[in-house]
Amino acid sequence: MKKIQPSRIFLLTLIALLPVNLGKHFEFSGSYVYGNLIDYLVPTLYVQDILALLLLIALILERKRILLEGPIKKIAMFLGVLLLSSLFASRALPSLWFFFRIFLYTVVGIYVYKWVDLKKEGRLIQKILAVQLLFVSVLAIAQFFVRGSVFDNYLFLGEQPYSLSTPQITKEVLLGRVFLPPMGLFRHPNILSGYLAILLVFVVFWFPKNKLSIACLVLGMVAFLLTFSVFTWAAFFATLVLYKFLKDKRKIMYIYLLAASLILLVPFFPFSSDNASFYRRDSLLAASYRIAGKFPVLGVGTNNFTSYVDDFQISNDIRFTQPVHNVFALILAESGIFAFFLFILIFFDSYSAAAKKGDVPLLLAFSAALLLMSFDHYFWTIHQTTLILFILFGLSWKHSYGQGK
Repeated sequence: MKKIQPSRIFLLTLIALLPVNLGKHFEFSGSYVYGNLIDYLVPTLYVQDILALLLLIALILERKRILLEGPIKKIAMFLGVLLLSSLFASRALPSLWFFFRIFLYTVVGIYVYKWVDLKKEGRLIQKILAVQLLFVSVLAIAQFFVRGSVFDNYLFLGEQPYSLSTPQITKEVLLGRVFLPPMGLFRHPNILSGYLAILLVFVVFWFPKNKLSIACLVLGMVAFLLTFSVFTWAAFFATLVLYKFLKDKRKIMYIYLLAASLILLVPFFPFSSDNASFYRRDSLLAASYRIAGKFPVLGVGTNNFTSYVDDFQISNDIRFTQPVHNVFALILAESGIFAFFLFILIFFDSYSAAAKKGDVPLLLAFSAALLLMSFDHYFWTIHQTTLILFILFGLSWKHSYGQGK
């Protein structure tokens, strides 16, 4: 009987625990901005970080070689710029901590690229994701009906304790009643909706058609709709509609790249909105360009945006200390122009590889992710969705460079 390598066990465990929000937080003086605790500046050790570190150690002990070639060369250059940015950051600890997580998740992506055989392991991964999706969906639906957290205990896989009385909690009004959109095991309904959007794409276009996948689709879609995340709805359903009606599926990529480019130009458009969701995003995006203009080479430091934004933002709010809701603009402001272009190159290479090879699940997952990355920051700032992004990179590199299986 063939011995299962530890690295494979760590990867499968990492995939199984992907949505878990359990971690140890280390608050310190640098986590505060103008007297307010900013959670993005709190170094946190998550379960996924530990598993990714164990995967790295297992690769070393198994003597698996990672050469600087193909996509690894580009990602190594990107990581090098991020490291320099972190070393020169004014708040070096949260910056270096964040950099190390990105490094570990890059290792996960490289492992998927070089050593995951989807022909042999695809069915097992599908089952793991199906059980995970069912659990998260049932939890989210239950949260909606109880109008708050179900277990009300952070130690339960990191479920955030919340209720109608929680300060600044996201609320929605439906038929005259106030509801709380569910968060699942995530920190915000929008993050849950982004996670569900990606997994539902794989349910529809990759999972085998059986009772388990039907259950995943039904419960996952119910949870997805209950998030009230309108932009994620639009991104997901627009992706499905374009796939249905465009004969050349590669055109989806060009349409979405154009849309992402236009979103980056929003601060320069002469319009205003009374919707807080829009004017806050507009204000943050404008602030990111001001920061990038003052710190063009290495930015203000990886994961340091929230320590600067209050000094560069012109907002209708008294204070809205958040990362800019655009991953590309965030990388530009935090890590400079070189990191910005390298990340765009890495993303475009991965996206175009999925399009050229006709990998429908991967193409549509990247399509939805691109729009979501252009209108929110959680594919870079939140550990669960950042890990999803690097797994998508790893899968696409198989097409780009023909390495692995």
